[in-house]
Amino acid sequence: MTPLERDLLLKAIQNNPDFMGGLAQGKALRNLGGQTLSGIGNMADDANRVMGGDQIVAAGVKALPKGLRAGAMGVVRSAPMRFAGRALPVLGAVQAVGDVGDIVLGDDSFGNKVMDTAAMGFGGTIAGALSLGNPLVAAGGASLGKAASDGLQFLLGGGKSAEERKLEEALKLLQQRGLV
Repeated sequence: MTPLERDLLLKAIQNNPDFMGGLAQGKALRNLGGQTLSGIGNMADDANRVMGGDQIVAAGVKALPKGLRAGAMGVVRSAPMRFAGRALPVLGAVQAVGDVGDIVLGDDSFGNKVMDTAAMGFGGTIAGALSLGNPLVAAGGASLGKAASDGLQFLLGGGKSAEERKLEEALKLLQQRGLV
């Protein structure tokens, strides 16, 4: 244990005499988990503010006929909808992890992987700058960047995946040999 770690531990015990008892019972770890979850919830709330989630919902409610607006606002303000609003930025971050997995483990060409990586970096940088560094918004931006890259590759590649192009090449080869 370094002197700094020792000093911090002693200070924690002085400030909270029950610290060691709670540590032995695992309470400190449970508290840490709660703090982590509340931190993610706060980041999700910040992400919703940056993305203008309230304005989007308000515009949607205003588009409804006047008789339905009050009921719609009640639904929007309900606990499940508030949870969904906090979950969407987190799901965007999870999607970004899936996109990285697709780049690393996918069977696309090296050029395709480079383009996807660059697009994720560009999208994440733009979103991170606009959100003043919110990691959930940055991850969502990275995922949007990869989606844009995949869309361009689809359009410029004739709308065919790598597997479809391989199958067409194999079919042409079989036709040339008179097997089909």
